[in-house]
Amino acid sequence: MRLFARAIACGLLLLATFVPVGAVALLLASSGTEALIALGPAGWASLAAGLVLPSCAGLLVLGWMTQRAELATLRQVVLRQGEAADGRHHALQALVDETREQTALLQEQSRLLLGQLSVGKRQAETAQALMVETRLQRLVAEWEMTGKELSAVMAAMWRLVFGWRTPEGPEGKPSVELPLPAGAELGLAILRLLPATPEEMAQFEVDERFVRQAAHYRAVFRHFIERVPETGPLNRALFRDMVQGRLDARLALLPRPNHAAIIPPETLAAE
Repeated sequence: MRLFARAIACGLLLLATFVPVGAVALLLASSGTEALIALGPAGWASLAAGLVLPSCAGLLVLGWMTQRAELATLRQVVLRQGEAADGRHHALQALVDETREQTALLQEQSRLLLGQLSVGKRQAETAQALMVETRLQRLVAEWEMTGKELSAVMAAMWRLVFGWRTPEGPEGKPSVELPLPAGAELGLAILRLLPATPEEMAQFEVDERFVRQAAHYRAVFRHFIERVPETGPLNRALFRDMVQGRLDARLALLPRPNHAAIIPPETLAAE
């Protein structure tokens, strides 16, 4: 449609251009140059205007139509670019919304993970506390067994020193069985019996069987103390400070047992 309109406009422009030219040619053919001279300045101006003005008007109209067409094309291009920009804006907005949702989801997962980590940490602390408590319970149970064995060894040591029965008294008074000191008194009785310095211990007369029982006592106590931790609520210093530990330190001053010594069988019953 635009090409058809441009063709018509060009035809009219040519027609408007050729009409003055045809008029001049007709005037020259009919009257010659005298007729052209007889027109005068006003006629010459009208003739020049007739030759130039249609072309100028045609050019103006053609420029206006071209500008209008270009503006319409530019408007369509701008509209298409605007639509494309709107599409990109919507896509970007959707991407931003999706990113926000993913960020919120990641934050929620992070909070859940932190909660799980805190729960796991509390579980680990609880398990560690249970392990410590179990270790303490096991240590207490081992100490009870070790204490029973140490009490048996101390009882044998006490019997070796004081015997089983009292001697017969005057006037035919019969001998009676000597009772063992009860509880911690047994260890304290043996502790009071032993000298406190190596010099006094060197002058202390002691039976070889007592020395062997002392070695057995120290071996049992040392075997237990090696499994006790250095620090904590139940540590080695605590057990060394007990009567059993002080008795172990006191028994360390005794001479080493002579395992080559032959003990008469009838005297071994006291052990």
